[in-house]
Amino acid sequence: KSQTNNCIMKKGQDSRNLRKGQARNLINSVRGLLGILCLLQVAVIISNSHPSTTTHHDEMAKNDSMLYMKNLANGNTFLGEVEKLYRKYGSEIAAYRPEMKKWCQVVKSCKFGDYEAEMLYMLVREHKPQNVFEMAPNRGYSSHWILKALHLNDQTSRLHSFDIHKNSVEHMNDKFRARWVFTLGDYSKLYDSGELDMDKFDFLFIDALHEPEFARGYCQRLFANHKIKNTVVAIHDIVADERGGGRESEEVYKYLAMAPNAQNVFTYSRFAMPNQLYRPQTEKFLPVINKIRADMGIVKPCGSDCGLHTHDMNYFENNDAPTIFFTLN
Repeated sequence: KSQTNNCIMKKGQDSRNLRKGQARNLINSVRGLLGILCLLQVAVIISNSHPSTTTHHDEMAKNDSMLYMKNLANGNTFLGEVEKLYRKYGSEIAAYRPEMKKWCQVVKSCKFGDYEAEMLYMLVREHKPQNVFEMAPNRGYSSHWILKALHLNDQTSRLHSFDIHKNSVEHMNDKFRARWVFTLGDYSKLYDSGELDMDKFDFLFIDALHEPEFARGYCQRLFANHKIKNTVVAIHDIVADERGGGRESEEVYKYLAMAPNAQNVFTYSRFAMPNQLYRPQTEKFLPVINKIRADMGIVKPCGSDCGLHTHDMNYFENNDAPTIFFTLN
């Protein structure tokens, strides 16, 4: 009996030990599972915060790519950003300027000021658009500045110029023709008929009929319906006098004041630089800008004349620079 009882007790003890071992194993398994679930939860949180490394970096790059426009539209950072652009691209402008002066002497039509031509060039270089919309090139002075910038940017970008005459075709530099797409016709008729697709353009330059009705038309067609994010826009002959006047200015100003998709407005105009019509910072900024231009070899040393907007003009004897710049979307 004693041996039987000992055997029973031993089996009972073994059974209890087995159950304890199984319980410990189960607890350890649950703990391990909970640990894995915690790690998965952390991973999901991180993933939601940063959907993917590539996407996050792409979004950051997009935001950073427009920082220069935000700085140019801020009186406190305007001058620093202008200097940064000139230090980056000024030597290119200095090298190309004499070539364009000779071109102007032959063509005899370059009604686009030096400051705004240089800013247009630097914005194309900095923004690196793939498809630039131009209306209208006339004989092609602004077209050449845009194409020169695109030529240095990459091998794939294109300038699409629209005009009601073909004067620019005969004056186009042969080395740029491969990336230049010219369309003869009225942009509004092409747009209204569905033949002009604006959704591919990430940079818009307008210098056409300077009338309110025409400006109202392009504001409605080209700006209000534009879908491409981070599009840079430049319109010539807007800030043309000390009151901000220009024949089409009112319609453009109304759009900029009321449209939800227009931001980062600034001008190189001496009447409102960078965007303060009644308190322009020209007297403060222009001497510094001309000094930088002289340092980069774009213009002659200016000395006491650095504050003059007429210093060492390239060809066109008007340097008021009435172009207005801004971004869409």
